[in-house]
Amino acid sequence: MFQDGIPTMTGWWERLGAPAPRHAVTAPNLMLAPQLLPPDEPAHPSTLMETEVPAVLLVDDNPSNLVSLEAILEPLGVRMDKATSGEQALRFLLREEYAVILLDVRMAGLSGFETAALIKQRERTRNVPIIFLTAYGRDDVEVIAGYATGAVDFLQKPFPPEVLRSKVSVFVELFRAQQQVRRQSELLKQKEAEARDAALRASGYIDRLRDFTARLSEAGTVEEVCRALFEQGLVAAGAKAAAVNLLDEAGEALEVVDSIGFSEVVLAQWRRVPLSADIPLTQVVREQRPIWLGSPEEWHASYPEVDARGIHEAAVSLPLMVKGRAMGAIGLSFARPRVFSEMDRAFFTALAHACAQALERVRLATEERRAHEQARLAAARLRLLSEASDAFSVANRNLDGLLNTIAGQVMRNLSESCALFLLSGDGERLELMAFHHENSEAEALYREVLQVPLRSGESFSGRVLESGQPQILPMVTQESLLAMVKPEHQEALRRFPIHSLVGVPLRMQGRVVGVLTLCRFSQGRPFTRDDLGLLEELAAKAALSIENARLFAEQQRTQEELRRRAEFEQQLVGIVSHDLRNPLAAISMSAGLMEKKGELSDSQKRMVVRINQATERAARMIRDLLDFTKARLGGGIALHRQPTDLKDVVHQVVDEVLVAHQGRRVELDVESELKGAWDPDRIAQVLTNLLSNALTYSPADAPVRVGARLDGDSAVLTIFNGGAPIPAELMPRLFEPMTRGMLKEGQSSRSIGLGLYIVRDIVQGHGGGVDVVSAADHGTTFTVRLPRHGG
Repeated sequence: MFQDGIPTMTGWWERLGAPAPRHAVTAPNLMLAPQLLPPDEPAHPSTLMETEVPAVLLVDDNPSNLVSLEAILEPLGVRMDKATSGEQALRFLLREEYAVILLDVRMAGLSGFETAALIKQRERTRNVPIIFLTAYGRDDVEVIAGYATGAVDFLQKPFPPEVLRSKVSVFVELFRAQQQVRRQSELLKQKEAEARDAALRASGYIDRLRDFTARLSEAGTVEEVCRALFEQGLVAAGAKAAAVNLLDEAGEALEVVDSIGFSEVVLAQWRRVPLSADIPLTQVVREQRPIWLGSPEEWHASYPEVDARGIHEAAVSLPLMVKGRAMGAIGLSFARPRVFSEMDRAFFTALAHACAQALERVRLATEERRAHEQARLAAARLRLLSEASDAFSVANRNLDGLLNTIAGQVMRNLSESCALFLLSGDGERLELMAFHHENSEAEALYREVLQVPLRSGESFSGRVLESGQPQILPMVTQESLLAMVKPEHQEALRRFPIHSLVGVPLRMQGRVVGVLTLCRFSQGRPFTRDDLGLLEELAAKAALSIENARLFAEQQRTQEELRRRAEFEQQLVGIVSHDLRNPLAAISMSAGLMEKKGELSDSQKRMVVRINQATERAARMIRDLLDFTKARLGGGIALHRQPTDLKDVVHQVVDEVLVAHQGRRVELDVESELKGAWDPDRIAQVLTNLLSNALTYSPADAPVRVGARLDGDSAVLTIFNGGAPIPAELMPRLFEPMTRGMLKEGQSSRSIGLGLYIVRDIVQGHGGGVDVVSAADHGTTFTVRLPRHGG
């Protein structure tokens, strides 16, 4: 059933309940074998005739997605079949025709791409449009694979419901048009069959009707249908003259579209006849029945006020009927009186019917060609807009590059030149920001003209700015062009005259900020309303891209300013901190000298002690500030690794810290062997900061414990203290600069909030990590993990 991960043809037929083919093959990849699906089954004619509501197939293995799709498409008034797998979707396609398929890419079982490949192998379902839907990222491989399997579009979830509804509605309308063509084709076949049956019963006419119908089947225009009637039907009927008349667009008059055998004098009277006129041709249209006049007497009796002497001796007026309505009439003129038998009447009616069907087929074919052309133009328009959007997106990080890209894209797709103007900073003038012309010499001349700023209402672009509305000049005269510019700038217009102009405003947040102006220099190619509509869409996309580029540039400037300011502040902190060390050293040295003299009173000794304590605190703050500056600007705090016994560092730090916390007690749990390659001074700094915090932020009677042990290739330090936990709101930023806890009552600050930040930087510099756990029941524990041999 599977080969290389792809379902085989036999396996799928068996799973779908269809008979397997005699020569089943397997497909090793997405280029599946052409007979993978069951053979095409011709749709029953009654199915085509009775299908009025188009159907849409929704395929997704997530039922909630199917419900959402159904809700989005409900306003379209279509019937929706929901399949939860590729297999179920294939079963639906065996018995139903769909206007479009919405297919999820990633499904259990058959994926969207595999399902699409199977669908495209079957003749009957090969042309059903498929729109892929996916909730994952649109990488290029998936997009290429989707289009390779025949997809018409590829949408990424989430998407605006209006976008999906609009895309589906296009295919639904196209499906309706195709159904209508099929119904007309079936009706034509039915009528032709009826005509042939009648011809069989009237053996005298069968060959002529067959030849005439064959001739009509080749007719592709109204003129060709009329020529066939005149050259074959007229001879078969034995008439001397004929005219084909069709209703005008308003349905108020009959107009001669072609004739043979009538003089110009006669045609001049009947070339256009109001439907209310009392003559046979208008009567058959109104009453939708043929009129048989076999002699001048019958004519005079029915239409006494219409003189037909010299025109004909007998006449037949036949309505051209299509689907119960008259689209016109055929008039036949005979040179001699004639009795019209039932066979004649059947034959003439068949002629008119065949002509009517041929004319209707021509009309439908013309409408179908028009619909296909409109669809082609719509697809080209969407492709152009998509390419423009992609180009704008690529360039929207650089405003100048974006403006040039916009002008170039618009010129290449719509015109021979494009000028992009933006309002000046004071909002008073239009200034040229980008200009492209396919002729380099003309570009140089026109650029000189366009470089002159324009005020509102001045020249063509200024009038667009003033009105705030699009303007189009399909045909431009040389005189009007010269009147728009100053004499010194008229050389460009004389050498390269403009023949058509169009301009649209660029709007940002409801405000006009610029103008996009296009020119065509070739005669016979005026701008149209369709061109204007497309240009408005491009202008909207361009304006949005320009706004985004401006915002991005402003954001970049702001970020750069903030970065420079932060860098300056950090440099300033480092410089000031460094320069403060010398005065502090002088203060400390002076206090030491005073203390050594031994001639101080008790109050003076206390002052010296306070000076030393204050100097120590200031020195510690300066050291923290310098470490902070090194960490932020210098790539991290410098480390000097050397063989170190962590046990000695712990004992030394505990002894030093307890000197400053008289009356406190620290419990030690230190293993005897704790050797590794660390910077002993920095590790002492880490332990000093953590232990000082534990003693500072815990009650005097709270236990404090320091532990040190080996854990594999790492040494682990733990510092525990009892008491109130660290506030929960402080935990996420505990290791950030300038973060401090709440001091105990009556306690002064000895920190600027850089200690834990420096602890983390030193530990991470050793390749380790630091964590904290704090709870009311279990106290607070900082855990430091240090690799023994670097990291």
